[in-house]
Amino acid sequence: MTAFGSALLVTGSEQLLASRAVDGRRRTAETEQPGADINRINALELGTSMLSEVVGGSLFSSHIIAIIDDVGATPPDVVDQLIATAKDPGDDLCLILVHEGGNKGKGLIDKLKKAKIETVAVAAPKAWELPKFCQQEARRLKVGLDQEAANALVSAVGTDLRALVSALSQLADDAGGETIDAKLVQRYFAGRADVTSFAVADAVLAGNTSLALERLRWALNSGAAPVLVTSAMAGAFRGMGKYLDAQGNRMNDYDLARQIGLPPWKLKDYSRTSRNWQQAGISASIKLIALADADVKGAATNAEYALEKMVLGVLSHRRH
Repeated sequence: MTAFGSALLVTGSEQLLASRAVDGRRRTAETEQPGADINRINALELGTSMLSEVVGGSLFSSHIIAIIDDVGATPPDVVDQLIATAKDPGDDLCLILVHEGGNKGKGLIDKLKKAKIETVAVAAPKAWELPKFCQQEARRLKVGLDQEAANALVSAVGTDLRALVSALSQLADDAGGETIDAKLVQRYFAGRADVTSFAVADAVLAGNTSLALERLRWALNSGAAPVLVTSAMAGAFRGMGKYLDAQGNRMNDYDLARQIGLPPWKLKDYSRTSRNWQQAGISASIKLIALADADVKGAATNAEYALEKMVLGVLSHRRH
């Protein structure tokens, strides 16, 4: 199947994967017809005559690669013409329609799918799938990434795909063709302010007062915004609450991680530190974290004091 004479619908909210799907089809079309014109427009700007210009040939090239973004915003009076064009693009047109997901333009999307337009659905991997995504991305970069390193990378960078891909690209350059291991990941991200915020939350979950306060001071001295600390604490304690709720369920680690919304390796951390907590303590802690979050966003004059007060208050609710 050639790129020309075809239409592709890319739908989903994950922008990185959507961009890759669009770029993949565009590159295929450019390989087939190096001189093809590329016309890209937001669907909101389409009118009947504008659609004809976008998908039609020019004086300089008979072949057109037409990319229409946010296709759900297509004006109603253009919908039928767009569907007709997608059904029969003609041999000289490569049509790519981009939909950001959701219910916007649902009627148009349903009609395109009913017409059996080729569709690529993109969705962000779930939290427990992110290490696997990182390993796949590493293979794309032609570098090795073991499971421990993949886990460490997600812990350090978080769940944003663009941030993970960027980090992997930098790590691949630094690795010099060698397999990326957990030590390289930890060394590379040791000084990141947002990572030190998660380290504070880990120490509090572990019930280690001196380490938690030490890491808090290190985080603030490293430039971590106070709101990053409260955010990391909130995420950690919401996760622990979910873990305690699901602890009695009879399911394997993968299913338990999926239910809670955590990567499977994180279950080991929660399993190890859960002995420090009961649901009452978690509920009280989340209230303290919410108060501290309001304080660091302007309710208090001294954010550092508010964070220390939060850490000590939360730790007072751990099981003894």
